[in-house]
Amino acid sequence: MKVIGIDTATIIPGKGGTGGGIWTYAQNILIALDKLIENESDIQFKAFVNKSFDLELKNIEIIHTDLNTETLLNRVRYVHFVLPSLCTKHHVNVLHKLATEVPFFYRGDMVVSIHDFMNDFYLEKGYNGNNVFQLLKSYYFKQAEKLAIRKSKLIFTNSLSTKDELIRRYGNKNAMVIALGNSVNGILVPRPKKKTSCFYCIAGFYPHKGHMRVIELFELLVSKYNLDIMLYIRGNPSNNKYYNLISDRVRQSSCKERIVIEDYVKQHSISEIYSNADLMILLSEYEGFGLPVIEAQALGLPVICSEISVLREVSGGYACFVGPDNPEKAAGIVYDFLQNDEMMKSNVANGFANAKHYQWSKNAAQLLKAYKSL
Repeated sequence: MKVIGIDTATIIPGKGGTGGGIWTYAQNILIALDKLIENESDIQFKAFVNKSFDLELKNIEIIHTDLNTETLLNRVRYVHFVLPSLCTKHHVNVLHKLATEVPFFYRGDMVVSIHDFMNDFYLEKGYNGNNVFQLLKSYYFKQAEKLAIRKSKLIFTNSLSTKDELIRRYGNKNAMVIALGNSVNGILVPRPKKKTSCFYCIAGFYPHKGHMRVIELFELLVSKYNLDIMLYIRGNPSNNKYYNLISDRVRQSSCKERIVIEDYVKQHSISEIYSNADLMILLSEYEGFGLPVIEAQALGLPVICSEISVLREVSGGYACFVGPDNPEKAAGIVYDFLQNDEMMKSNVANGFANAKHYQWSKNAAQLLKAYKSL
């Protein structure tokens, strides 16, 4: 009997812009796998979870840990000491870590999901500044990343762009690398076309998410093109320093009456989050996937996003893309897009079709096939 242990104990529900990309991935993969393995007799699944875990699963055994893994020291203790013991106790011979941090002392087959190389990106961009604790934390996660890639026999990435980045950073891996993607099935609800007046920026408050660019672009659309529009910003304010920086920027804006920072409520569904949106805008510098893009497409919304490879991939090319360097040029591109009804209708229709390709059931089937190949 092959026993697969899936570890989610270091993933906290509700962390992130629309509920947390990694948690969204974790919960939906577990739900899809739970349905898929109902008639499997030669493979068994166990999920190691924290006290926040609230999914009801029928075919995957749930094993709770009381250790609070939100603190770094407890996280290190759990990953490298508690988790290997749990694997031994529960006869796990294949361990799948849903985040890029694997235990040093585990000797069974290792599988890892790599969502992005955000830690590397922050180190390279200097976003951690001179904060000693943050630098030490980043150093730890860098070493954890190296260990995960070295020890894993199987690596899952959320996008082809992340797969390419993995190979670029670490060379041609001996491990099997499979790009799965995220998904949005269950929220495919196209809405009637309205006047495009409410721009929604759905992104956690982190420096790479491009909130400053969004505000600057919005100001130009109002002042230069006289558009009657509103901007709503919504995301997890866990980075207090950056959140305060954006709040100050909004207060100083010439369009401050038109910009609203919405309260973050982690229990809100995707449909609730986007309920008043007419258009989604995401101008991130870096993404591993960019879930708001296909969330918006699945709801029949036009999308404006930054011109980075992963967002071109995820969107299927059905978005208005703007570069990072020239705000005036970006505003012109967006204005032309908004004035071209045919282009917007085409992007919305093709974007909705694109979102249908992202299904958790397909991802779970690929996972199961890959597990059996080990």
